[in-house]
Amino acid sequence: MSRHVGLRYGGKPLDARLTLRGGEALLSREDGSMEATVSRDGPWIELRAGERTARAATARDARGIWVSLEGRVYLFEIEHRHAAVGLEEVSSGEVRAPMTGRVAAVEARPGALVQEGDLLLTIEAMKMEFKVTAPMTGTVLEVTIAAGDRVDLGQILARIEPRQGDPE
Repeated sequence: MSRHVGLRYGGKPLDARLTLRGGEALLSREDGSMEATVSRDGPWIELRAGERTARAATARDARGIWVSLEGRVYLFEIEHRHAAVGLEEVSSGEVRAPMTGRVAAVEARPGALVQEGDLLLTIEAMKMEFKVTAPMTGTVLEVTIAAGDRVDLGQILARIEPRQGDPE
């Protein structure tokens, strides 16, 4: 089965063609393609491409498809054929929950300078810990949760102002 996939990420269109053959997926775009073996276990998807394996959590809601992969959360908005132009842009300074769970520890503090990849907080779910890291270098503007809080997938955990001169 092959079909056009109309998505938006960060307010920008992502036009691609997705071909599924059993557990194999081929995603083709103008700038190239990627082939992977895909398996699903509840909300988790495991992707294997060559020697690399990645595990992503996914959820779908009215806004689109949330994907948590390697410490970052992405919202892919589904473009409908008759959708209005200019869907609300997702702020790249928002750090969102990669899964539903309980906040085990919070390292980030408002006003702190962070480097991309610095540990911000840890979430526990189903006897697993997930380390949430800074998606960019900048200043922590706000931390919206505390240790012990329950969080939902996609919930805003913190906001970071990118360092001046760094791309968002």
